[in-house]
Amino acid sequence: MIEQLLQLAQDRPLNSYSSTKGWSKAYYQLVKDMSPFERAIFGGFTCQQFSFAFMAGYQAALEHMFPTVAPNNLKALCVSEEKGGHPKAIQTTLINNQLNGLKTYITAGSEVEHLLVLCKTDEIVDSRPLLKMVHLPKSTDKMDLTDFELSFMKEVKHGKLSLKDTPISERQILDGDGFSAYTKPFRTLEDICVSAAYQAMLLRQAIECKWAEELRDQILLNIYTLKNLLSLPLLDPNTHILLAANEENFEQFLPNIESHIEKTASAPFKADWALNKKVIALGKKIKAARLSKARSRLFG
Repeated sequence: MIEQLLQLAQDRPLNSYSSTKGWSKAYYQLVKDMSPFERAIFGGFTCQQFSFAFMAGYQAALEHMFPTVAPNNLKALCVSEEKGGHPKAIQTTLINNQLNGLKTYITAGSEVEHLLVLCKTDEIVDSRPLLKMVHLPKSTDKMDLTDFELSFMKEVKHGKLSLKDTPISERQILDGDGFSAYTKPFRTLEDICVSAAYQAMLLRQAIECKWAEELRDQILLNIYTLKNLLSLPLLDPNTHILLAANEENFEQFLPNIESHIEKTASAPFKADWALNKKVIALGKKIKAARLSKARSRLFG
């Protein structure tokens, strides 16, 4: 892999993008024949903006989880609602092949071409409503995507999805439980792929700006570790413990990374990193709870 990345660094200069639409055209031209993890790595390696390194990892994770749903098109997982993303918080309904509800956080907003929507049905299983995942092309009738801007990752739109008697067909309903088969494992998958993508972005900086060899090699080791994690079951406690250890390892050498960024990176990269690095710390409470459960399951 490293030989391919070195060749890519020679052949493909770093570019900046102002919108997800502009970035995605170049991204899909590059990765269309690659595996999902390669998409995360090569997509991140060709970025100098955190927003699009994140998008490379996020889209790679979606390709991995939903390989038959509109390959090589921008997708978004639509889970979060006003009361959160826990199964008990899901109020969006799928009844009589119609969707009704509001999703409050859609990555890439109105630029997304296909949406995967978690909803509850009127079927009761084990005293709880059965959750399903539904595929909605952007062209679907009676749905509305409204964009809003975050204080970070400003190049990527984010949106709210309103559904009111939105009609679907049976073939748009994915097999399996919408939470346990898709939403829950996707959280782990997203962490792996997004981490790999932004670390590949940093690897490109390490190579081009001639960072200390030991630091460059440590980033590369972390990326290879993430690749190997994808061979493990996503809900296995081993996976969660090793992923947490990988993230802790990254945290240990992050001050060294930031020192090198300050000394060698371009002014735009420095500014982008300062604004968007907070993404790395998102979800720490959820990850800590996941790690605690994994440790308890393995070690008691």
